[in-house]
Amino acid sequence: MNYTKFYLGLFFLVVLSYQVAAQDIKSSTTGFSANLSFVYGSWNSESNFLGDLDDIEPAGIGYSLKAAYGINQNVEVLLSYSRMGFTQEFDWDAYQLSAVDVGGRYNFGATLRWFRPFLEGAISFNNLLIDPITFDGSTVFELKSSGVGATVGGGFHIFIIPNLSLNVDGRLGFGSFGSTSLSGTDVGDLGETLDFTTVRFHFGLTYFFE
Repeated sequence: MNYTKFYLGLFFLVVLSYQVAAQDIKSSTTGFSANLSFVYGSWNSESNFLGDLDDIEPAGIGYSLKAAYGINQNVEVLLSYSRMGFTQEFDWDAYQLSAVDVGGRYNFGATLRWFRPFLEGAISFNNLLIDPITFDGSTVFELKSSGVGATVGGGFHIFIIPNLSLNVDGRLGFGSFGSTSLSGTDVGDLGETLDFTTVRFHFGLTYFFE
C-alpha cells in the first residue's frame, strides 16, 4: 500500500473540510423567532394637558417581548409588546407606558455574516397609566390615555451562534392619544391634540427556531 498517497489524500481532505467549515452559516433570520429585551426610554408631549407630566419622570426602564417570522433572510413581520415604568424619582402607585407594535423589519446581509444590521417600522398602540395625579391641588385621579401612532427604528444583531443573537436597537414613536379618562371618567374633547413622542432603546437576546 502506498502510504504516502494515503496520508497526502487524508491531509487534503482535512484542509478541504476546514475550508468548507470556514464558510459555514454564521446567521439565520428566516422562520419564527422570539426576543426578550431590556428597555430604556422616555416619552414627551407638547400638549398643555400632558405637557408637565413627562418632565416629572424623565426616563423609564422595562422589558420587551417580540415574536417574528422571517419570510426570507431579509424580510420579517413582527409583533412586540413593551412596557416601561417611570418610578425612579417618586413613589407612584403606577406610572407606566406600554406599547404593542405590529410591523416589519428588513435585515441586511446574508447567512455568512455574524453582524446583521436592520431597519424596521410599525403601527404602535400605546397606553399610558399614571396614578395618582392631581389637577386642582386637592382631588386625586388615576389617568389613563390610549392612542395609535407609528414607530420607526433600526439596530443590529450580533450572532453568537447561527440561531442566537445579541440585539441592540432604537425606536422612535409618535402619535396622539385619542382616549383619556380620569378615574374612569372620559375627559372628552380638551380642545387640543394630546400628542406624544416616545424613544425606546432595546438590549436583548433573539432566538431563531430554524
